[in-house]
Amino acid sequence: MNEKIEKPITMVRQEFIDTISDNVNNCGLPLFVIEPILRDIYLEVKSLSQKQYEIEKSEYEQRVKVGDNNVSK
Repeated sequence: MNEKIEKPITMVRQEFIDTISDNVNNCGLPLFVIEPILRDIYLEVKSLSQKQYEIEKSEYEQRVKVGDNNVSK
């Protein structure tokens, strides 16, 4: 049985946080340079997250509208 074992999202999340922290701490840039970079990244991620939500909501509503029986309400 060759079932792929995926890491729990909590572990992936912590590894991501650790990677960002390590990069911030070891990049050699002063914090006043890092802060606006991280803010720009945050704003981009926030915008993409909102777009993803809207796409998924629209897809869900369309499936409900056409009567897809595999949609949980």
